[in-house]
Amino acid sequence: MIPDPVASRLDEIVRALRITLRESPDAAFVLDLEGLVLMANRTLCASLGLEERELLGRRYELAARSTDPERIVAHFQAALSGSPSRYRGSGTRSNGEPFVAEITLLPIRVDGVVLAVLGTAVDLTEADRHDVEIRRGEELVRLAGRIAQFGGWSIDAETRKVVLSEGARRMLGLADDDHDLTADAWALHPDESREGVSDLLERCLSDGEPFDLETVMVTAAGERLTVRTLGEADVLDDGTIVGAHGAIWNVSDTAAARERERELESRLSATLTSISDGVYFLDSEDRLSYANPRARELLRFDEEQLRSMPLWELFPDAVDAGYRDAFDRARASGERVTHRAYYEPFDRWFETTAYPADGGLAVYVRDVTDDERSRETVRRTQKQLAQQAALLDRASDAMLVRELDGTVTYWNAAAAALYGWTAEEAVGRSAFELIGVEAEARTAALEELMRNGTFAGELEQHTRDGRTVIVDCRWQLLYDDNGEPQSIFAVNTDITEYRREQDARSRAQRLESLGTLAGGIAHDLNNMLTPVLMSVQLLELDEQDPFRRELLSTMETSVKRGAEMIKQVLSFARGVDGQRIAVDIDALLDELVAFARDVLPKSVTVEIERAAELPATIGDPTQLLQVLVNLVTNAKDAMNGAGRLRISACTLEVDDDYISVSHAPARGRYITIAVEDDGHGMAPAVIEKIFEPFYTTKMQGKGTGLGLATSLAIVRSHGGFMQVYSEPDRGTRFIVGLPESRVETDETEIAPAGGATIPRGQNELVLVVDDEESIRRVTTRTLESHGYRTIAAADGRAAIDLVENGGEPVDLVLTDMMMPVMDGAATSAYLEEHHPGIPIIASSGLTSGSSESRAVGMGIARFLAKPYTTGQLLRAVHDTLREYRSNDEETE
Repeated sequence: MIPDPVASRLDEIVRALRITLRESPDAAFVLDLEGLVLMANRTLCASLGLEERELLGRRYELAARSTDPERIVAHFQAALSGSPSRYRGSGTRSNGEPFVAEITLLPIRVDGVVLAVLGTAVDLTEADRHDVEIRRGEELVRLAGRIAQFGGWSIDAETRKVVLSEGARRMLGLADDDHDLTADAWALHPDESREGVSDLLERCLSDGEPFDLETVMVTAAGERLTVRTLGEADVLDDGTIVGAHGAIWNVSDTAAARERERELESRLSATLTSISDGVYFLDSEDRLSYANPRARELLRFDEEQLRSMPLWELFPDAVDAGYRDAFDRARASGERVTHRAYYEPFDRWFETTAYPADGGLAVYVRDVTDDERSRETVRRTQKQLAQQAALLDRASDAMLVRELDGTVTYWNAAAAALYGWTAEEAVGRSAFELIGVEAEARTAALEELMRNGTFAGELEQHTRDGRTVIVDCRWQLLYDDNGEPQSIFAVNTDITEYRREQDARSRAQRLESLGTLAGGIAHDLNNMLTPVLMSVQLLELDEQDPFRRELLSTMETSVKRGAEMIKQVLSFARGVDGQRIAVDIDALLDELVAFARDVLPKSVTVEIERAAELPATIGDPTQLLQVLVNLVTNAKDAMNGAGRLRISACTLEVDDDYISVSHAPARGRYITIAVEDDGHGMAPAVIEKIFEPFYTTKMQGKGTGLGLATSLAIVRSHGGFMQVYSEPDRGTRFIVGLPESRVETDETEIAPAGGATIPRGQNELVLVVDDEESIRRVTTRTLESHGYRTIAAADGRAAIDLVENGGEPVDLVLTDMMMPVMDGAATSAYLEEHHPGIPIIASSGLTSGSSESRAVGMGIARFLAKPYTTGQLLRAVHDTLREYRSNDEETE
């Protein structure tokens, strides 16, 4: 076996040769003592057609493609014996071409021992063999000398003249010339070693005795080297000694390494003796070969007793404690094994770590009794803390502890559920980063906490998925042993839903109050508008002056607009009703697109995209078109006259998780109609308010703030939902969702548009009942001008008296629902019971679209919502009388 320092030196030589000869044009290689390849340069690899990794470890004579492998082995053995060997060989290249090469094998010596062979192969196929041989041989010798830092020397027995090789002179720093180096060479030996070197050399020259000496030499530059000098006599065939020759080798690195090893051994011995833990070594038979003082103390035996028998015979209880199994596992696996166990005979806990080593185990042993007792205390404490933590984890409130800088040190399960961060993710991070409290609110809360020691209040925080939650916070400042603030214990309760419900209740109360107020105002306004509207229409009948007719038309338009605004107020305050028929979505979209292209400027592009087969929905087509027209109008205002409007429609399957701005719609299939613009968009704060009544983003006088509120009421009344997406400067997208219906549409159900000829009466007597004198007067005038006779009453009691005591039968009663003394409902009920043959038409300024159907249930034939037009009044009277005549004829 090659000693480690020598093997290391050989490895260095091989690495150096690999680097130096890698690009050499001639093949080069290094073989170990077995003839296995240690290095092969690129030229050789290319010639053999193999990678270097494929050659390493292979026998050279088998890989060389030679025609005479036995010759290679013979010359290799000669080189191993110490003699350079050169021969001519032949073979074939990787491509099959023959070659002739001159192979030179040079022994590589380390400490005078041949440990490897350096080989070169010069291609002589086309080159001059002799020149190549001389040039490459000398180059390799010089190269080997430079790499290994060695050189040759010789001395003449007669003249004592010293000759040094180029490598030796370079190593010793001597000039490279031809003058006599004898004096210079001897001068390099210090005084204390010069005499010993001289004696060995003299014995070699006189007796032929070889020598191998390691001494110190000082180079010409003053550098101290540790050199190894080898010498042997030059002897003639007759036995005459004519001189001596040898090699000189710089072994300073090896000497320094030996010195470091000695120092390391000394330090290791001192360390093992002084450390507070035990260290001992076991041989293959489990006998102690070494134990430091602490190990002997822990094992309670002296060193002689410990060496006398195997460890397990001295400590049989250690086998049951598992130590022997641990040591056996370390040997079997080749890896260290640590074992901690209680050793009952000593009433102590020991921890051993066994390290596999050549010939046995190195064992590190510690007395860990105090550590185990501390661990037991910690385990009990941790168990108590775990029980307390479990209680905190079962709490419904989020509980967390954080340092003053915000770093989280505790995070319970409820906090994980609220904020979306697990305890492992949250601990060690900033609470402010995790829950995102707004800086100003956080600063104010912390100031109050530091001032009072507690803080209680509501804060907006953020969850992991970006949701904003409203949290009721109760914070407590915790102090250290010195009374200084140390951390903060926080109990946070999610009250988002509570606040939303509270806000919804507040909005509902506001709307209810507003509805009550609006209802009262609407009643009075409608009562005021009704005579104005009918008067204007009555005056238009006989007016021939175009200018005056234009003024009357303007007045009529203004009254109708006021009536429509009142209707909108009542719509969002009390709900929206209307006819319910099958609505063709494609037809609805066609009307919407036509409207959009008519009202939008040419600079606005209108795009329509819809699914191939859109199902129908059940509803009022006029109201639905009103909703979509309102969205298109808002988009027009948002684009400021230029942009792109996109209208699209498709179907949507709604599950439990879908939330809209209006409400969470029921599960099922919906038709969604989207109106999207690329206008100025809206901020989140604006989006939250756009569906509130009277809130508008338009300039003063440009909007009432009722459009979206009414649209939302209409969509809700159809069982649908609305959604809005918008960002500042990136446009707005409204989505209207309507329940899908598979009922086929019937266009005949839709009432025909346009006006018809106003019917005239046939001298029927109509009783007009209203507490507003102006309404009574205008209504009677209108009826009389269209062929009816009229009588009037200011309340229900007066009306009943006229019916029963007027002397002339009444053909129809037109009554207001809200009157003093006796209102319309009581009047209608009385007439239904005592005079069922008289049809009744009710009117009111408060009722919504569904009031007509409810009125029919009270015995009322028709319902007129104030303000009503002349046409609406006359048609209602005419149709009611006709229906009652038909019923009478069928009865007869």
